[in-house]
Amino acid sequence: MIKATEAHVHSFTRYVNQERSLSSTIRTGVTLGVAVAQFATGKVQKNLKRLPNSDTDLLTEIAPDVERLFNRHLEAPRLWFPHEQIDWGQGENFADHPWSAENYPLAPGVRSSIYVNLLTEDNLPYYTSELLAHAPAGHPILDWNHQWTMEENRHAMVMRDWVHITRCIDPVMLEEGRRVQMFKADVPHPETLADLICYVSFQERATQIAHRNTGAHLPKFDKMGRNVLALIAGDETKHYLFYRDLALAGFAIDPSAMMIAAAKQASNFAMPGSGIPNFTRHAVRIAREGIYGLSQFLKDVLDPVLTLWDVDHLANLSPEAERARIDLEAAIAKLTASVERMAQRLAGAKPVLT
Repeated sequence: MIKATEAHVHSFTRYVNQERSLSSTIRTGVTLGVAVAQFATGKVQKNLKRLPNSDTDLLTEIAPDVERLFNRHLEAPRLWFPHEQIDWGQGENFADHPWSAENYPLAPGVRSSIYVNLLTEDNLPYYTSELLAHAPAGHPILDWNHQWTMEENRHAMVMRDWVHITRCIDPVMLEEGRRVQMFKADVPHPETLADLICYVSFQERATQIAHRNTGAHLPKFDKMGRNVLALIAGDETKHYLFYRDLALAGFAIDPSAMMIAAAKQASNFAMPGSGIPNFTRHAVRIAREGIYGLSQFLKDVLDPVLTLWDVDHLANLSPEAERARIDLEAAIAKLTASVERMAQRLAGAKPVLT
């Protein structure tokens, strides 16, 4: 067994306890002694060298907050089983009864939303791969990623079961879309940990809104579908809270790096479904249905998240971060104007000249 020197112990203590309270063990069940040994051998340090150099090592400094938020997440588990959510007796053999849109009458925008949301959940392996690229061995964020993946994996399972039982989506189109999207492996690639935390904060909130609003647009007779989407939205809510509050901790550690990342991710945000066949057409239908579009992104995602992060009042920012904040304000103003113009067109009103 590797013996940790007093210097190693002191170094590790600074690593996991930057004047924050922590539990005495690492969340994964790795004891403090083993974690110290890992740190002493350089296993954690070796992985950190892959990250961009900065005056503040965000990955190291944020470890206690990952631990704290992971523990909070586990204190309120959502224990539900996909197979218990499905009325299996409602199903029919597709060989005997081929799919038809008449099986489940639905507005095109709602059908598109179910299709896009399910295929987005299918891409989980690539999301996990991207998260793991920012999760070195010995860091608690690695174990959070494992927990997150385990919880997310049931979403595509239960959605597909519900879709097949109720016949709300053409199963052939769905499978063809899945094959195309998963072969493309087209997912966002945040460059830094700050970018990753900010992007996933926005993305988890947006996904929660999309599932929630889709469920609200389902026919009242489909209680199964409403329940399924509510369960998924509930999971996404907890995942959003983890990343939102982790980002908040990041702002306390390195406000400049986080401000730059938040501005970049908010200004260039795209949902992780662009590899889906005919994605733009589906996105337009979904927006027209009022499920998710620029209006929801602005009012339900950007406004509450950026307000909680209090980006307007961050102090001691670097010149680059100050420019990023100004750029973010301009981007939001432009987005707001676009949303207002769309609302005017939908209402049949003429644009107000200024």
